[in-house]
Amino acid sequence: MNLQDIEAFVAVAEAGSVNRAAIRLRLTQPATTRRIQSFEQAFGSAPLFNRAVKPAALTSLGLHVLEHCRRVLAAVAELDACSASATDPSGNLRAGVAHGLGEMVMTTPLDSLRRTFPRVRLQVSSNWTTDLIEAVRCGAVDCAIGLLTEAHAIPAGVTSVALGAEQVVIVGPKKAAARREARPYRLRDLAEQGWFLNPPGCGCRAALVKAFERLRLPIHIAAEVFGEDLQLSLLAQSGGLGLVPRRQFAHSLHRRALRILDVVDFTMPVTVALIRRSAPGRFDPAIAHLANEMKARLD
Repeated sequence: MNLQDIEAFVAVAEAGSVNRAAIRLRLTQPATTRRIQSFEQAFGSAPLFNRAVKPAALTSLGLHVLEHCRRVLAAVAELDACSASATDPSGNLRAGVAHGLGEMVMTTPLDSLRRTFPRVRLQVSSNWTTDLIEAVRCGAVDCAIGLLTEAHAIPAGVTSVALGAEQVVIVGPKKAAARREARPYRLRDLAEQGWFLNPPGCGCRAALVKAFERLRLPIHIAAEVFGEDLQLSLLAQSGGLGLVPRRQFAHSLHRRALRILDVVDFTMPVTVALIRRSAPGRFDPAIAHLANEMKARLD
């Protein structure tokens, strides 16, 4: 097997199809297929893909091989970082962005990175922070911008760099809040309210549910709605409660119909952080530039 075959196998495994992998590798579909066939021959009769399902899925052996291949590609990238060309990196930089940070990251910071490093091709994906940490650990992405809470654990071989502080706040309709006397809320005051929250996997949702469980209070989830912008729109129209980063709320088109609730027994400080592998890599200058741009944006 050779490095090109390994790259092709990883591309097909991550893209989910030969067609998408070929586009990512800038090859024709037949050329990509030949590389996959060459790679699979090294494993004899043991299949790496289950082709009985559509699209083809990795077998248990394929999943095991994929993690090893990612480590090989990461090691090659670290070796490239030792060369003089590391000051002007090139290639596909795979960056992950936590849900709720897309607008903040994908505008000025990424535009600046593209201008400064024109030979770097960005491949940006969005996910929950927990999944992004695992993606960095196994080499599926080169770096990620996440929202870290106290519930997140950073595994060995991965490091996080704080870029700025954020706070996730509870919001509700302004009219409903105005009917209450000017005094702070407690979580027990909100137990009967309907919540519009992200689906399971969201770290902020998990922290809120745990806070209710600690007080042995019920939490009524009225709807699982993906994306804070849609949640704020629904709250403004129909009432209920939601969780949103304070910075995102401040720029929301729906903020005039909503207000932040002062809940004395619930706070959720969050750190916006750059998550990356601890070992040096060929994209270090570009990743450092992204981190600096994010710090400036958060300031």
